[in-house]
Amino acid sequence: MPRMLMATRNQMKYLLFQPLFEEAGFETLTLAAAGLNHIGGLETGATTLENALIKARYFHSPDYPWVFGDDAGLAIDALDGEPGVETRRWGGQFNEEVDDQTWLDYLMKRMQGVPLERRTANIFAAWALLAPDGAAHYREVRFPFTIASEPFRPILPGSPLTAVRIGNAETLQERRAEIRAEWYRWGVLSELVKRFG
Repeated sequence: MPRMLMATRNQMKYLLFQPLFEEAGFETLTLAAAGLNHIGGLETGATTLENALIKARYFHSPDYPWVFGDDAGLAIDALDGEPGVETRRWGGQFNEEVDDQTWLDYLMKRMQGVPLERRTANIFAAWALLAPDGAAHYREVRFPFTIASEPFRPILPGSPLTAVRIGNAETLQERRAEIRAEWYRWGVLSELVKRFG
């Protein structure tokens, strides 16, 4: 069974994407399990696509011929597109290790007084898949939603937005379904499996 190295330390992303790779016949491997947890400082790109490609290329090697990198940003309409690509760090407001609750508290503070009809936002994500031949395959997607005026569900670790996200994909299962639909529209993984096995 081929192994897919997932170039992320975010447990939420692992939970979201692991089933997709398993359905395609891959064993998924985390950076921690591979002893490759040194990902800090890699996200130097100006866009989520650049960051996804940087991470995937960094870990691609003969030992790990299949690598998946992704990056996601957040654009809040009422905040003129903040926080943008550096979502977790919020443009330098925090460091990479900021905890979920602190990040969520800051979001709620920034959105204080904004009426529900103006609390619209988009998650914009990029996925980069490196195959054994080193070729990079990528896709960019957007997921619109509304930010609730206060948290109404527990935070899922690594994704503080889950506490306030109103939209078509509010739970982990719904987000998996949302990503799965986009994944199959992309269709690249099944083609690569046929080529490389």
